[in-house]
Amino acid sequence: MNPEAPRFAGTRVLVLGSQAYRDSFEWHVTDSLKHLGCQVVLVHDRRATATPNRIARALQKLSNTFLREPELLLEGRLLRVVREFSPTIILVLLGSQVSPKTIIEVRKATKVPIVCWCQDQMTTLGRQYLLGSRYDAVFVKDRYMQDLFSRMIRSTQFYYLPECCNPRMHRPLPLMPADRDVFGCDLMLAGSLYYYRQEIMEALRDFDMKIWGYRPDWLVDRLPGRFMGRDVHGDDKVRAALAAKICLNTLHYAEVNGLNCRAFEIAGCGGFQVITAAQSMAEHFSPDEEIVMFRSIDDLLEKVRHYLRNPEAAAQIAQRGQARAHRDHTYEHRLREILRIALAGG
Repeated sequence: MNPEAPRFAGTRVLVLGSQAYRDSFEWHVTDSLKHLGCQVVLVHDRRATATPNRIARALQKLSNTFLREPELLLEGRLLRVVREFSPTIILVLLGSQVSPKTIIEVRKATKVPIVCWCQDQMTTLGRQYLLGSRYDAVFVKDRYMQDLFSRMIRSTQFYYLPECCNPRMHRPLPLMPADRDVFGCDLMLAGSLYYYRQEIMEALRDFDMKIWGYRPDWLVDRLPGRFMGRDVHGDDKVRAALAAKICLNTLHYAEVNGLNCRAFEIAGCGGFQVITAAQSMAEHFSPDEEIVMFRSIDDLLEKVRHYLRNPEAAAQIAQRGQARAHRDHTYEHRLREILRIALAGG
């Protein structure tokens, strides 16, 4: 039994999110809250109930174009759940889909703490709803954001909270020969393609490479044959990480002083990871002992060549990274901190 479960038993958490498919952020949050002994209800955008695909993205884009405030479509359902569920706390994920107008209405229906966990970098803030909603607390993944907003905004308390992994999903799996046929390669990258990332990947075009994720139709494909045409989620994400000799993690340029979720997920899966250098890295992993950083294209090329020649060293780093992720960087770790702060009143 989870030793933390008695502490949070009976805590009723209403989670407000967007996606609802297995391996989404919302899925991991609700799964981990239940393992902490909480009662959980998830309210999400019903337009996004499955793994996003091209059609789903097109429909959501149309909705966002023709409805000036599509997030208000959730308001009536959310208020009904608030009245029926009587939550102890309301946890809003990301925050860019929930209008301050909706939060005002929710506060009329309940006096419980309303907090936001923004798990993405600053270019996703959109209309900056999380800055105008006057949450009781906002948790951000970038120390730059936490410092800036804390100095400039007095209506909300901002806290630094890094991303994490879920050991019930991000864990080593045995690989079958068919898995190695599908996922095996020198270099793997899982994530959306955009020009900054593609320019980095072009420098590695001479290696056996597989790219899993979303590629927008407006992007000029300069890596023909390397894009696999689909995302990887759940156990396929694990297989992709383990079958590749190197998992490349190119942080978005707006990750000023933070890490993306892939940093923790790849480590949790036991994949060997080479990641863009970040100031905050040493807070969470021991560089070159649990994770390998690169600071330039030349540095990246040198490290890729080195670790392809030295797979035993790469495997040892991956094992240490996996142990660190499961020991210190799980959703339970992060959610305990959210609940502690929110239920203590800050």
